[in-house]
Amino acid sequence: MSGGYPYNMARWRKLRAAKLRANPMCEYCPQQAQAIATEVDHKQAINNGGDPWAWDNLASACGACHKSKTVADKQGRPWVRRGCGPDGMPIDPAHPCYRDRVV
Repeated sequence: MSGGYPYNMARWRKLRAAKLRANPMCEYCPQQAQAIATEVDHKQAINNGGDPWAWDNLASACGACHKSKTVADKQGRPWVRRGCGPDGMPIDPAHPCYRDRVV
C-alpha cells in the first residue's frame, strides 16, 4: 500500500478495517476457491474517478487478486482473472485455496 492519499489517513485505516471485518474473504476469487482477504481494493480506481470513501466502491481482496487488478488498472486495460481453469479453480497448486485441501 502506498503512503499517499487516502492511504495515509486514519479515516482510511478505519474504513479498511471495517471492510475486512464485514467481508473477510476475497470478493474476486471464485466462490469455491476464495482466499482470505488481506487488502481492500477500490473497484473503480481513485485515479479513474472512483470515490475513495464509498463502501460500494470497495472490495475485500487477497494479495494476488489485488495486485493483478491494480497492474491492469495502471496499464489501462480490463482486468481478467488469470490462472483459473474452466471450473474457476486456480491452476497454480500453490494458490492459498489449496492450502488445507486434501487431493
